[in-house]
Amino acid sequence: MVMVQIRRLTDAEMKEAVRLSDATFRDGNQTSMGRIFPFLFSDAALHLSYGAFEEDGKLASFMGVVLWTIRIGEAALRVASLGSVCTEPSARGKGYASRLLEQVQSFTRDAGASLLLVSGDRSLYTRAGCSLFGRISKYRMNALQAESLLGNAEAIGEIREMRPEDLFGVQETAEAREVRYQLGINEFGALLKAEAIASVMRMSQRVLVQESRGKVVGFAVIGLSDTQPNGAVLEFAGDSAQVVRLFANAVDRFGLQSLEIPVPWHEKDIHARLAAIPSSEEGQPGTVSILSGEALLDQLSPWLKKQEPASGLRLERRDNGSWRMTDSAGRPSVALSDAELVQLLFDRAGTDTLHLPAEAQAYQDLFPVPVPYTSGLCFV
Repeated sequence: MVMVQIRRLTDAEMKEAVRLSDATFRDGNQTSMGRIFPFLFSDAALHLSYGAFEEDGKLASFMGVVLWTIRIGEAALRVASLGSVCTEPSARGKGYASRLLEQVQSFTRDAGASLLLVSGDRSLYTRAGCSLFGRISKYRMNALQAESLLGNAEAIGEIREMRPEDLFGVQETAEAREVRYQLGINEFGALLKAEAIASVMRMSQRVLVQESRGKVVGFAVIGLSDTQPNGAVLEFAGDSAQVVRLFANAVDRFGLQSLEIPVPWHEKDIHARLAAIPSSEEGQPGTVSILSGEALLDQLSPWLKKQEPASGLRLERRDNGSWRMTDSAGRPSVALSDAELVQLLFDRAGTDTLHLPAEAQAYQDLFPVPVPYTSGLCFV
């Protein structure tokens, strides 16, 4: 029987993690994972990732872990992202990934994270309590629609490509969003430079800014296909009218036949301005696991206090693996599976496939909780 050690990687071992990740996810024409995911692999990063090591000391399986703070108004959610999950072909089928996931969930829970965001949705994750979540509308803007929007929109300054001296303005615009990953100036700059999600999508990246009176009032990160005249919005922030102008300008500027624009459900002004553009509804990419109900409600408390009445809300994991939500404001106690709890808290596309218990209806005035798009600059 092969003995395996499950543990956090040392700094010196991260080069082997890059090698395994590149062998799994990259081809000879793509940038190394070590470059596009600096918070996972950089020598300057605090390495929190886990690996399975066989008797010869070789890294057989790897799971990358990055910690973030997600701001929802005044609330600060501590979350972990899981990505770059890979196993040597000769080590597959031995259960290493399942054991790694158990260790990652335990570590991130102990670290104070309330949620684990996972970039995948395969059975490895769903067996461990990870569930599909959220609602995203994906708009697809063509050249005629872009021309119409540009003709009808009020221009307030200049749209141009981002310059290095714009970094403060772009980062401050991103930080002004009500719902966002919290990023300092250097973190934001590092993610712009890394171009992670653009690389994953086999795209090049361009950043457009809307400047008015010397101030950045909006920006959009655009991915451009390497093979087709198509693009995708990877991140955006700013005044909604100007952000939509940026989308339309990207179509015109780069000669695109189509621009895909993912917009989370809570960005209501953007939805209203794109109402004439065809769209489809999808869930957030990947899955989510609730690591601690107590920590989640505590971290959400500033936001929950604005959802009346929300006093005395409790969420406990039961011995049988289900959850129980209770409330001292008179709502009934309700038992929920992992998937049902995630649907109640975060909503999800395709809710007709999952029916909540009748008692859960009493809590639907409090939720869903808005979360940022998870496949933007902070994708892991």
